[in-house]
Amino acid sequence: MDYKFKKIDDIDVCFSSDWINELEEEKHFRYYHQQAKIVYDYCNRNDHIFEIGVGSALLSDLLKRRGWKVTTLDIDEDKKPDVCESASEFDYLNAAADVILAFEIFEHIPFSTFEKVIEKISASNVKEIYFSLPWNEVQLVDFKLKLPVIDSVKFRWAMPRNKIITKAHFWELSKKKKEVGGKLLVTIKDVERLFNKYGYAVNQLNKVDYIEYFQAIIND
Repeated sequence: MDYKFKKIDDIDVCFSSDWINELEEEKHFRYYHQQAKIVYDYCNRNDHIFEIGVGSALLSDLLKRRGWKVTTLDIDEDKKPDVCESASEFDYLNAAADVILAFEIFEHIPFSTFEKVIEKISASNVKEIYFSLPWNEVQLVDFKLKLPVIDSVKFRWAMPRNKIITKAHFWELSKKKKEVGGKLLVTIKDVERLFNKYGYAVNQLNKVDYIEYFQAIIND
């Protein structure tokens, strides 16, 4: 994969658009379904939704075609976002957003920069943030058994990876916080504390494969 680089807080952040024209694996469409389901389950049709990280635009295109008001932001101009800028440099006050979506995005920036992004979003009075983060794990077993009478039975078994193998990731979720190979493993409690610091309560929504989905809602 060919990467492009940009300095964010004097650190090289890498990103790529090579993959957006390829057919993704089936599991990725499960992620897209979960993302869309979150919007339909938790958001209001009158909300202005601001998506950080347009990716292949599958989610934003789906929502726009169904009448949702969505604006996209991405650092990579090749992905043709509505706004081309980094998540840490963008002025969220100008977005006038009610809801922010950031699926599989925050781990692509250093954890300290991630905190700055949440601080800026909080200062712009965005009421809800829906986001996802990857667990640092190796999948050992994953199967689904369909039965004729009762609901299907799912079984998944994974173990800690203890290293971050995705070049573009600076941090991932783990049961214990620690540094590995110059990158960071953080706990859900670490993430919750950061959001709490800027006035948000965090709820875990669902886990699909190794991706955990969250809601951050501003405290009244």
